[in-house]
Amino acid sequence: MEMPSGFKFEVGQLVESKSFESGYRGVWFRCKIRDINLKRNRIQLEYYDFEEEEISWEKIYEVPPYGRKSRNIKKQLMVQPRYPLTYKKDEMPDANSISEVCVVFDGTFKVGDKVDWNTDGVYWSARVVEVLSDDKVKIRKILVMQNGEFEWF
Repeated sequence: MEMPSGFKFEVGQLVESKSFESGYRGVWFRCKIRDINLKRNRIQLEYYDFEEEEISWEKIYEVPPYGRKSRNIKKQLMVQPRYPLTYKKDEMPDANSISEVCVVFDGTFKVGDKVDWNTDGVYWSARVVEVLSDDKVKIRKILVMQNGEFEWF
């Protein structure tokens, strides 16, 4: 089956996958694509940070739980390309040793910055709410709709 326009994923690619499962909303899991079945809207993923998780088939596109009763809510893509390697400006290796796209930042954050927070083997979407020091910030997990209402996590 031919891939739909805009669908740029392929078997073997490293990606991140999200879930609408309660307690995991706003989390991105690192994984590798093992197989793709567009006809059934399924993608087979192997999770990197959870070795006890078996390789499983997940939905490629899914309607969020808060949108199942509304025709205005569209399906969301449940995978995204792997986030590029990130380096602090003063800790970046020699540019000739980097073979892929990377992000370099100067290490300073401001209130309101959106960040990815890695904890417990997953990435949470968050926002900086207070800068505590040069290398420490206070964050709040991103606002997510749950049971028809928006909540901070």
